[in-house]
Amino acid sequence: MTHLIQVVFSLETVYLLTGLVLFAFAWLTFADKCHPAPAGSALFWAILGVIFILGTHLPHAITGFLVLILVALDGANRVRPGVAEQDDSPTANSPGPPPGPRVGNPTNRIFFPVLTIPLVTICFTLTFRLRHLDVTQGALIGLGFGGLAAMFVALRLTRAPLRTLLDDGRRLNECMGTVNILPQLLASLGVIFAAAGVGQLIARGIVNVVPRDHLFLLVVANCLGMFLFTIVMGNSFAALPVIAAGVLVPLIVVPFHVDPAMAAMITLTAGSSGTLITPMAANFNIVPAALLELKNPYAVLKFQLPFALVLWPLHVLLMYVLIRLS
Repeated sequence: MTHLIQVVFSLETVYLLTGLVLFAFAWLTFADKCHPAPAGSALFWAILGVIFILGTHLPHAITGFLVLILVALDGANRVRPGVAEQDDSPTANSPGPPPGPRVGNPTNRIFFPVLTIPLVTICFTLTFRLRHLDVTQGALIGLGFGGLAAMFVALRLTRAPLRTLLDDGRRLNECMGTVNILPQLLASLGVIFAAAGVGQLIARGIVNVVPRDHLFLLVVANCLGMFLFTIVMGNSFAALPVIAAGVLVPLIVVPFHVDPAMAAMITLTAGSSGTLITPMAANFNIVPAALLELKNPYAVLKFQLPFALVLWPLHVLLMYVLIRLS
């Protein structure tokens, strides 16, 4: 029984559910007669579903080939958002609330599905901690099942059919587009850079300019490298392994006997300052502008720039002071 629970509540199950949802999106897109590119878009999401479901079991070369097909489809402009359906019925233009599912008093219930996700995630995380399992994996599994629970809560509140949920989910997914897979691609790029020794190459360049015993300049170089690398990669989590292995650990943590947890956390958030001003973090900075139909696609970046320029030097000072006080 315990083994069955471990199999059901695992990342493999989350990947399976994600793949099935992508298959549903692919089928709805292919069957949409008003879609501007049904075949290419459906193929894109179907291949992504295959990667989620079978990626652990497929040879790496096949998975890489499937990713290349995704890139080719997007590069050929064969992945496009669908056309939103318009209600032309007489009641659509009449006064009063629009037809369709309702949630009762929206001030009381509209956030129930949203709050379900963190609640379930926290429950999974605490359960994994109490059972002395991997808490990080527990959080990811909880996030997946939290999304599933939120779907059921939304259906319960609106009394809408499952088809409505899938249709709206498909429209939102297509509106965000291919940038949905950008975090996975950037994380893979970070692993590749770390394995290729890019961090060590950066470290050799730093020690040629900065003395090894000058703590403040090393902290500046560490945070600056993380900042710039995050701008290039669009993801501070992907940049951290490269900078940590090449700069943070050998030049700061080991020589100065620094708490690695503290140094890694500040380095990570220093990189997040770069996330605020890079279009490579498209899911954070470009997609919201598209969803809100802003005239300037870089409006979010322009708004966040002053905050990033203030936050980054504060990280440098914070790390330096904490190291000195430790």
